[in-house]
This record gives sequence, structure tokens and C-alpha cells, in this order.
Amino acid sequence: MDTHPFTFPSLCPSTGSNPQPYVRLLIFITKKKDIEDEMFHKWWRSVHADLAIAVEGFGRHCGRYVQMHTSPAHKASLARHGMEPLPFDGMGEMHVKSLDDWVEFQRSPALDKMIVWEMGLGQANRGIDGANFMKGPVRVILGWDHLIYGSASVESGGRDGILPGDGRLKEVARMAKL
Repeated sequence: MDTHPFTFPSLCPSTGSNPQPYVRLLIFITKKKDIEDEMFHKWWRSVHADLAIAVEGFGRHCGRYVQMHTSPAHKASLARHGMEPLPFDGMGEMHVKSLDDWVEFQRSPALDKMIVWEMGLGQANRGIDGANFMKGPVRVILGWDHLIYGSASVESGGRDGILPGDGRLKEVARMAKL
């Protein structure tokens, strides 16, 4: 690394990094076998989303909630290009202050009535929500964001990465054509 001529000095190891002020949980889910894709996605993006964010305290513990939906067509497209798709039907993304804070919220009585999965147990809860669209166990990964390119989430209070209008991007593109 000492001899690499950095186009973007902010990426040089000696400058530190750009961690964002939250941790990210990625929650991988699988649809129930006896439910059609369309119903799975419809339930997850509407009923489940409404139940989840309506729980008392959700906004205090979660700074961002995003759902990534996939389909057999998406998976087939990846396979056609020589990529191996993950064996899930969707991924929920949560930005939280800390894992401990999120676990505290997961254990709240308000969430217990609607919970889809239990942190650390990795098992689907057959409560009023999860049994309608997904099977367990869910898989989870936890980590931090080191923002390289793009703007920070306004709500997070983090710092922007390299932005699309940065003139160095145009110079790199021009040099690549030579």
C-alpha cells in the first residue's frame, strides 16, 4: 500500500476511515414454500412493514429500515452471468445505534406480540406476522458502514464519501480511455 498512488487521498490508510455512526443489521429471510412470490413480497412490504414500524419505540432504536426483495428471475439472471445467488428471498436492512440497544428493543413487550424473529435465536416466531409469509431460521450479519462513495444518510449524522460530482472521477474516466 505504501507505493500505491492514491487517486483519492481520503482512501489512503493513513487518513483513517469514514465509519458511519450506526451499525447495520442485514437480516436474510426465506419465504414459506406454500406461498406465492407475489403474496410473500406484498405481505412483507406492506403488512409486516406496517406492524414493525408501528411498534412503540421503533424510531428510537432504528434509524433506517430497508427491504431488498429478490425473485427467481433475479437469481436466474445472476446465474446466467456466472454468479451464485444467495438462497434467500429477501433481506431486511436496519441501521441501529448498537447491537445491545437493538437487543433491548427486541425484548420489549410491545415487539414481543408482533415479532417475526428473535435476535440470537435465529428462529421464526409463529406469531401474528411471521407465520404468514416466511419460514425460519433467518440469518443475520452485523457490521459497520465505511462509506466510500455517495452521500451519508441525512438522519445518521455521518460524513459523505466521495461524491458523484467529484472531478477526479472524470479524470479517471478520461485516463481509462487512453
